[in-house]
Amino acid sequence: MCEESHPNPTNLARQRTRLYMTLRARDQLTPCLEKFGALERNFERVDYVIKLTKDLNLHAVFQDDNKNDETAVKLREKGNDMFKVKKVKEAWELYTRSISYAEENSANLGIAYANRSAVLFEVNLHKECLMDIGRALENNYPEHLKTKLFVREKNLKNLDIEASKSPYESVPTVTSKNTKIDCASDCIEIRQEKDWGRFIVASRDIKAGEVLAVEQPFASLLVSHDLNHCHECISLCYNLIPCKSCTHALYCSESCKERAFETYHKYECPILASLKYLELDKLKLLPLKIAFSVREQYSEIELLQNEVSDVYQSNSYKEIHNLIANTSKRSSSDLFDRAVAAALMFGLVKDHTNFFDGRNENFERVFKEILLLHMQTGPSNFHEITELAPNSAGVYEPEEIASGAFAFLSLLNHSCSPNVTRFCHGSTIVLRAIQDINKGEQCFDNYGYHHALMKRTDRQKQLQSQYYFDCACPACENDWGLYDVLPNGDAVEVDEELISQLSSGEVEAAESVLRDFVGKLGDLQKPQPCKNFCQLQEIIKQCFAVLGNKRRIF
Repeated sequence: MCEESHPNPTNLARQRTRLYMTLRARDQLTPCLEKFGALERNFERVDYVIKLTKDLNLHAVFQDDNKNDETAVKLREKGNDMFKVKKVKEAWELYTRSISYAEENSANLGIAYANRSAVLFEVNLHKECLMDIGRALENNYPEHLKTKLFVREKNLKNLDIEASKSPYESVPTVTSKNTKIDCASDCIEIRQEKDWGRFIVASRDIKAGEVLAVEQPFASLLVSHDLNHCHECISLCYNLIPCKSCTHALYCSESCKERAFETYHKYECPILASLKYLELDKLKLLPLKIAFSVREQYSEIELLQNEVSDVYQSNSYKEIHNLIANTSKRSSSDLFDRAVAAALMFGLVKDHTNFFDGRNENFERVFKEILLLHMQTGPSNFHEITELAPNSAGVYEPEEIASGAFAFLSLLNHSCSPNVTRFCHGSTIVLRAIQDINKGEQCFDNYGYHHALMKRTDRQKQLQSQYYFDCACPACENDWGLYDVLPNGDAVEVDEELISQLSSGEVEAAESVLRDFVGKLGDLQKPQPCKNFCQLQEIIKQCFAVLGNKRRIF
């Protein structure tokens, strides 16, 4: 059925509130939190909350998610209305939703594909249009309607159809592979100290613009724009195909659909609608996906704790498992809130999937342990996967489309004046230097709190709240001001026309600016702080972003 528009009375926040209110009314809240705070293992915390929720009759409400031809027809008809008045984006959205609801082997699936092909023809996505025409014909498209479809197909074949343009430029590569870090250049190395934990330093002098690492996520989760991004690989795609069973997962290809099903989707498929009804965020859902994906490694989990690898591997769960969770720094109420979510999710998995079939209680304990562990590692270690998209004025701005668990990138410490930053090419993240970095210096990322944009007191508050540390970077130690009050420093003039083209996502403008100006960052970076350095750094960052993910149409 279509999603309900009225407020959800049983989402996670309301379930948690009911639990707190009930415990408080019974004068049990403080004793419960004290008992909970004394627990040391994640599975014990989840089990404790499971018992509480059972005693108080609190549980996640299961939502049926079945294919429905009646809903598919209504969505398609609304799409037809939009297409008639040239609202092609709205028509495309409705046709794609119709495809997701249409029953398998139903003519309604074929008709929805055919109608979406008309939209794709209008927006010059000719290859995608041809693919949807083929899918329509494979899915019982009615005989009496085929003439129009064959005409569209013939018109397309008369065109010189090019391969679909990639939504990003070619993914950069590291020039010399690191033998100790599988995704990195040999210009960096991992070190470890008591005060810093593990961190990244330059093993030689690094120039601004250099690629330090190119990392693919161990796991990723689509968080927005689910009608034009693959549920599995996050790729931008305007002719997605549906899961055979649920209405929420759409894929760019049969191979992605099969890979997702074999790895995790066969477990999440029956409960995706229920998880969405709970209104769980990415910091809850990505841990669940990880817990599903590493199912075959559950017997080895205890052996992974703090195990050191000869080579740091991005595709190894061991690296993800050992990321910092800050458990000892979290309050009992913080852990309790996360355990409530884990308990509700466990109930859905236990009651409505076959994930635990044929497995013993220890297997369930490992699931709870992993799920709650990554609800704690996530806030400090998951990274946004972004895409530039035009706003109403045509200016390209970044939007988060997914979240990913990146083992190597999670080792980077924060500075309010960073010397490296991240750029997205599909789900892959490219790490580049945005300052010259001397041999032996630490490489610092920025966790979203930059000295030129936020006052020191506000930055410190946010960093302590989410990451549990007090920043001691030069910008904090010396209280550098906001951008407007910084000294100018040496002037660098970038042509205004190039800046305008850059704002419009023009690749040629980005390449031109990089050729002429990326080398000047090193000249401007001392002394700091410096307004012109900050300005040029932001321009260079915009250039590299333009070479990454871009969404040209809806």
